[in-house]
Amino acid sequence: MIKEWKKKSSKYLLENKIFKLREDIVESPKLETEHKVWAMEVPTWVNIIPITSLGEVILVNQYRFGMEKFSLEIPGGMSDIGEDPMLAATRELKEETGYVGKKVLEIGRVESNPAIMSNHTYTYLALDCEKISDQSLDGTEDIEIVKKNIDEIPQLINEKEIEHALVISAFYFYNLYLMNKKHG
Repeated sequence: MIKEWKKKSSKYLLENKIFKLREDIVESPKLETEHKVWAMEVPTWVNIIPITSLGEVILVNQYRFGMEKFSLEIPGGMSDIGEDPMLAATRELKEETGYVGKKVLEIGRVESNPAIMSNHTYTYLALDCEKISDQSLDGTEDIEIVKKNIDEIPQLINEKEIEHALVISAFYFYNLYLMNKKHG
């Protein structure tokens, strides 16, 4: 049976408003040898799938610095400290698109990348979305709104138009939601 690794020491290498990078010295329970490992302490992330009454998904296209390219995604972002994830998701939806949903449901949660990250990403579904305002973007956001029929999403994923792993997992949760609704 595997056992937990013992943390011998810990120090922060980098801290900014998005994450803290931590270096730990840990001991292998199997070999009793010490190793350096790194972890990012990251706030809760949220994603929201906004769907209009016409079956259109409100997607956002924006430049992503990590991949140095544009990325077609659903609205999302970080929760502020102490902020309820559902409120963060609806806030991000309104800021990035100007849309709000009449009904918002939590449909899933994943560990963002448990190998190196400490956070979860929550996925919400916003139904009967309507545009009520203009976008309210911060200085690092330049977002184009793209509307696609919900039935087009699998093709967009297959054709690598949507590649963001957390967005793809969000649509997986959407499919589970539909299956549970059908059978429950």
